[in-house]
Parts: sequence; structure tokens; C-alpha cells
Amino acid sequence: MQETLPPYVLVVRIGSILGMSLALAVGLLLLLGGFVLASLVAFAAFLPSLGIMVYAERRAARDEQAEG
Repeated sequence: MQETLPPYVLVVRIGSILGMSLALAVGLLLLLGGFVLASLVAFAAFLPSLGIMVYAERRAARDEQAEG
């Protein structure tokens, strides 16, 4: 388990969470408005944000493991 995280991981987490919440909020609003296809596109925008966060955390874990 990591004791400290590099600053870039924290920035990526914040940005990713903002992106995921925005994608879900817009998707739900579009779905409530009856725009099904547009809402699916907005929901799909959730995945890149999640992927970036997972990538940054795995990279930080790999870097820490390589250091010691």
C-alpha cells in the first residue's frame, strides 16, 4: 500500500471525478429529456475519465514498486 501519492495522481483523480460526474449528470438530463442517443454518448464519456484515473494509479504503483 502506498504511503504517499505523487501529486499528479491527486490531480488526475480530481479531474477524473469531475469528468465522470459531469458525464453522468449530462447523460441523466438528456435521458430525462428524451434524447436517448445523446444520453448514451454522454454516458460513454464516463469511460475515458475512469480509464485515465486507473492508468495514473497503476503507473504510480508501478513506479513505487520499481523504486523499492
